[in-house]
Formats: sequence, structure tokens, C-alpha cells
Amino acid sequence: MYIAVPVIFYASERATRRVREKNYGVTVIKAAIYPGNVLSLYMKKPSSFKYKSGMYLFVKCPDVSPFEWHPFSITSAPGDDYLSVHIRTLGDWTTELRNLFGKACEEEVNSKKATLSRLETTVIAEGAEENTKFPKIFVDGPFGAPAQNYKKYDILFLIGLGIGATPFISILKDLLHNIKSNNEQQSMNDEEAGSSFKSNGPSRAYFYWVTREQGSFEWFKGVMNEVAECDTDNAIEMHNYLTSVYEEGDARSALIAMVQSLQHAKNGVDIVSGSKIRTHFARPNW
Repeated sequence: MYIAVPVIFYASERATRRVREKNYGVTVIKAAIYPGNVLSLYMKKPSSFKYKSGMYLFVKCPDVSPFEWHPFSITSAPGDDYLSVHIRTLGDWTTELRNLFGKACEEEVNSKKATLSRLETTVIAEGAEENTKFPKIFVDGPFGAPAQNYKKYDILFLIGLGIGATPFISILKDLLHNIKSNNEQQSMNDEEAGSSFKSNGPSRAYFYWVTREQGSFEWFKGVMNEVAECDTDNAIEMHNYLTSVYEEGDARSALIAMVQSLQHAKNGVDIVSGSKIRTHFARPNW
């Protein structure tokens, strides 16, 4: 009895997913392989796919396994016209998926359809629906997670460790979209005498990202730069920590800290992360 009930639920779920599978196919429009064996996939978002930041979905690649579905946090925002996930290679399935897309990216590079960023580590390939050679991908979801209720709070405190920052990236993107929307609405209301304005969502967010590998900052560099450029009111405060370097003030990290400060003051770019967000060393001192 104790075994039969879970088996029935599991079998029903698998059967239902199998029947609905024909509606799950998506087109991969972009793939990138980043340092730390992280694969990011950008897919056309189905019109019926409605989700909130912080949710996750299941991914299946028939070329890897016709039966296996694996969950990944959604890193795109609901306002984006695409779906994205960032997948770290940690097992047989993710390793094979990374290898398949790695081969596709190499073919795109050879045909001059891809771009190389930091040649030795990152490959980005883009393709249109009619000529892309990416493996077929199916998605199922979205599914709820605790982080999706972030709009209930006025102030957010987000802490991500390594690839565990993925659900918060979606939240940051959504907050950024809200900031842009609020600014536009505020400017429109300023032109109308006597109009009132109410901001949408949390008024402030603190994001701490702790990682051991410098190459990890490549994963979400675009989001960091966009926040730095568009968040003029500093509603989103971002802090990156690289734990593989000795803490600030230690003589062993003094040279890199000095060069980092000079470079950031001169060009506004952090030499460690390659973004406009300055990187701290060692672990956060809470």
C-alpha cells in the first residue's frame, strides 16, 4: 500500500507528460558555453508559457535520453520574449547535453555564425529557426518555488552561491523591467497635473553572489552591466564575492586590489569580473 500509492502518482504524472509532450517543443535560438562548464540556452517562449520569476521548468533532450526530464531554474524574466536556463555540468546527463551543444557551437564557429568571447573559454552561437543545428529541446512547466513570492516584500535580500544564483537572476531582471516601467510611468504622470503614482514591486533589493571561480562572473555579466547602467536610483545593490582570493587588506591580495581600484576608477570596469560591478575578495563578513 505504501509503495503502490506513490507508484500510481508517479506513473500518472509520466503518462500525462507523455501525452502532452507534443506541445512542449521549443526552438533554441542561442546557446553559450561559459567557464566552469556552464551551458546557457535561450529558447523561443511559447505564447502559452506564463510564469513568475523564481519558478523552474523541466528540460528534456531526446538526443541525450528520450525519457529523462531535469529541473532548472528559469533565468529569464516574464517580460522577456525568450526563455533561458543556465545548466552546470554535474552529471552524466548534463555532461552529454553540454557536449551536444558544444559540437553545435563549434560547427557554428567554423561557419562564422558564432562569436567568441574570451576565446579560450566562452563560445556563443546563435541561429535562426530555419538554419539552426541545435539539438531539439522540450520543456515542461513552469513549476512554483518559494522565490516566486518576492513581490510580497518591500525589501529583498538575495544570496546566491555559484550556480545557485540562477533564480535570483530572473528576479533581478524582473526588478529591472519594473524600474524601467516605473520610470516611464512616473514621467508620464509628471506631465499630468494632480496625477498619483505607485511603484510596482519591491522598492529595494540587495543581491550577494558568492563564487569560487573567477570565470563564473561571465555567466551573468550582461545582467550586471544592465543593472549598473539602468538603475540610476540604486534600487538594486549588487555585491560579488570571489572566495579564491585572500580577503581585502591581506598583503597577498594587495597588488590585485590596487590594480582593480585603479582600473575601476579609470574605466568603470572591474578587472576581475569584467563587469561594472566591483568584486570583493574572500567571503562576506556578515
